[in-house]
Amino acid sequence: MTLLNNSIILASGSSARRVLLEESGLIIQVRPVDLDEGALRQQCESEGKSLGDTALALADAKARLAADVSSDTSLIIAADQILDLDGTAFAKPQDLNEAKTHLKCLRNRTHTLQTAVVLYRGTQKIWETLATPQMTMRAFSDEFLELYLKEEGDRILSCVGAYRLEGLGIQLFSKISGDQDAILGLPRLSLLEKLRQENVILA
Repeated sequence: MTLLNNSIILASGSSARRVLLEESGLIIQVRPVDLDEGALRQQCESEGKSLGDTALALADAKARLAADVSSDTSLIIAADQILDLDGTAFAKPQDLNEAKTHLKCLRNRTHTLQTAVVLYRGTQKIWETLATPQMTMRAFSDEFLELYLKEEGDRILSCVGAYRLEGLGIQLFSKISGDQDAILGLPRLSLLEKLRQENVILA
């Protein structure tokens, strides 16, 4: 697809987000930023921010870092996702033992994926959105959990929640409600609509 404006920068190293944008016909430059997410999460927690607002703050901080080293006309997309289980945030597991612990906590319960996206033009924020897909895990057996961890291995360590819906992880769930793209980290339809409004892609 031919862009009507300058190229789009994705301030994220997420392969899933990159693929979603490229599959939509967008030409993007991938420029991950170096953000101390842990420190910002702690700051948001001390300020009493909700996990949704924290995800927005993290996405905004990533966009601002990318904007600092980009041109004034660049379009910058940044995103963040937090797994929210009744107000408790889950980070990516550090190892398979932690992944196992996380999955046992999530088993037979519903969690929310607080999925935030912001759009900057140069140093100016022009749009933000928060999607909240609901994910209900079934009461899977310990035997299935062991099989799942063995089959998926270290691939799930890069995933919040220790699951990949495009793999065996889909079998962890009994119900999923919400935008499939938002589950993967980017509410694509609302983002594309905003890009059309900004004359970045053809309407």
